[in-house]
Amino acid sequence: MPLSFASFTQFFLDNPVLRAQQTALVFIAVVVLFLLFYALRDILLRTRSFLYQFVCIVIVAVFPIVGFLLYLLIRPTRTIKERELEAMFLTLVATEAPNQVTVGEEDISAVDFADSHSEDTL
Repeated sequence: MPLSFASFTQFFLDNPVLRAQQTALVFIAVVVLFLLFYALRDILLRTRSFLYQFVCIVIVAVFPIVGFLLYLLIRPTRTIKERELEAMFLTLVATEAPNQVTVGEEDISAVDFADSHSEDTL
């Protein structure tokens, strides 16, 4: 038997007030599941600590709306990839820094952008 919208609506009561309440509960359940899965995905991308991940997921699961807002406050600010990228960038800057000339008022190695491009190349 193919699943259709009519067969799906059979689960709802005929009373319009109760049907509205059932629809609202289904909507709230979908929102709670979305928040839970979003927090799950987000915390897995932000930390490798199992305990921290577990606590955050439990907070969002037990207190759906308030727990999600609390999670947004306590989650790490950057993802693991962002921290790794920043570490690679800082390593690159640290290895290249000895080759750089410090920029000062009398720095002759600084190139003026306007002088490096001529009018005819535009």
